Amino acid sequence: MCALSHYIERGSEGRVATTGVSLIREHAEGMKPPRSLFVPFPLGRPMGSPDEPDFQRDVLLSALRLLESATETALADYPHDAPTSGDDPWACAVALAPPEPANETEALRDQLVAEIRQLAPWHAESLKRRGRSTVGISGASLAQVEELATLVADFATGAEPSDGEIDWNHPMPVRLKFASDDLRAFYHEAATAQPGASYPTDADLNDWLFNRTLLGTVLRQIVGRMRESEDRRVAGLVIGMIPAGFAR
Repeated sequence: MCALSHYIERGSEGRVATTGVSLIREHAEGMKPPRSLFVPFPLGRPMGSPDEPDFQRDVLLSALRLLESATETALADYPHDAPTSGDDPWACAVALAPPEPANETEALRDQLVAEIRQLAPWHAESLKRRGRSTVGISGASLAQVEELATLVADFATGAEPSDGEIDWNHPMPVRLKFASDDLRAFYHEAATAQPGASYPTDADLNDWLFNRTLLGTVLRQIVGRMRESEDRRVAGLVIGMIPAGFAR
C-alpha cells in the first residue's frame, strides 16, 4: 500500500491525496508513504478487533483525518490498543514447564522435540476438529515437525544447519523464517484445540508462546543472533519473525 500511495500521488501530479494504515512501523518508515497511520494491532487485523464496529470506524476516521492535517509526509500513531473480549482469561490446556535452553545442539533439539510431543495430542485434536493445518510453508509435512527442531537448534547454538530429509521450499536464510512460521503454527493450532474454551486473542497466543514455551525462548535467541549478523539477508528477516514487544 505504501508503494501504491506513491504511485497514485505521483501519477495524479498531486491532485489525488492518499492515506493508509500500517501494521509494521519499519515498513512505513522505510517507504515513507505520503500519509500513514501506524496501528499497534496484530498482522491481518488493520482495523483492530473483529465485531467492534465503533472501534473500527474510529481507526478508519483517524486515517482519513490525515488528509486534512498532513500536508507533508506523515506517520501518525493510533493511540489505542484493540479492545479485548470480556470473557474469562484464556489459558492453554497444556501446562508446559519449559527448561532453560541447552547450549549444545543435540540437547536443545531433544528439549524442543519433548515440548512438541507434549503438544502433539492437542494438535491431533485440532486437526480432527478443523480438518486442516497451516503447517507446511517451509516444505515440512506434519510428520516432519520434529525435524524442524533440528534446524532451529542448529541456528540457535551456532551450528551449521543441515538439510535433513525435508524437501525445503526455500534456501537459507529464508528457510529459517518459514521453519519458525511452521513451528509457531503447530503450537498455535495445538493451543487452541481445547473444546469449549474461550478463544484466545493474538496477544494471548503471543504471550503464551514467547513467554511460556521453550520454542519462544529459542526464537528470541535466534532473533538476537540474526540482528548481529553481517549478512544483510539474515538481518532483514528479523521483521516478522517475532511480534513487536516480544523480541527482547
